[in-house]
Amino acid sequence: MFNRFYLLISLCIPVSNLAIASDIKHLRVGVEAMNYYPVMDFTTPQHRGLLSDIMTDFGDLHNISFEYIPLPLQRFNHWFEDNAIDFRLPDNPRWTQSITAGLIYGEALVTVCDTSVVLTENSGIPMNEVTRLGLLNGFTPAEKWQKKRTDGTLTIANERSVRILTRMLLNGLVDAIDLNIATIKSELVSLGLPEDLVAVAKNIPANGVKYRISTQSQPDVLAKLNRYVIENRDSINARAREYGIAAGTNCD
Repeated sequence: MFNRFYLLISLCIPVSNLAIASDIKHLRVGVEAMNYYPVMDFTTPQHRGLLSDIMTDFGDLHNISFEYIPLPLQRFNHWFEDNAIDFRLPDNPRWTQSITAGLIYGEALVTVCDTSVVLTENSGIPMNEVTRLGLLNGFTPAEKWQKKRTDGTLTIANERSVRILTRMLLNGLVDAIDLNIATIKSELVSLGLPEDLVAVAKNIPANGVKYRISTQSQPDVLAKLNRYVIENRDSINARAREYGIAAGTNCD
């Protein structure tokens, strides 16, 4: 009798596990194929960074599994139609390459302060002396630079990686890089160089960039994510600070 009962229990366990597994919702997220750690890095299977943490915590709470598909920024406008993804991360309706019909945008997962990063000895450089600005491919120049671009006193150097931009700054090929300083410091560490080689340009205002997520097909999941972000805003900003990321609506 005991053996029969034990057999019945062991037969039930796989069925129960299958039932639990079947309840997990699997969704695909198109992400930028670049290392922008600690904000995000989805270039390896061991994705890392703040955006990954937010999505993982949310997914665990709602029994959702996210598969991240690194995609080229040059095709950003076509990610949904070309790659059968459910979400695009990060996204923002203000980005020039973000125009896609029928998109629904979520709350800002985090507002990252994109600072102008310079060599430490140049931390007092005035904005009008910046003539060569480094920017990642696909990133939109901040509005503060538009007048200088229009009157021809600013050249934008677009590059595909933070590492290339960091080397350009160290070698004097650009005066400043418009990125969150935490990404540059992370790159310096990976190169075996001290973080204090660079600093924020204190006379150039920083811009708050809202990292949002967009979807065409998952409004219900997006609504849950919005609630999660609103309810956990303080803890998300605290985690950003742990990463060394300047974040929040006040970027002074």
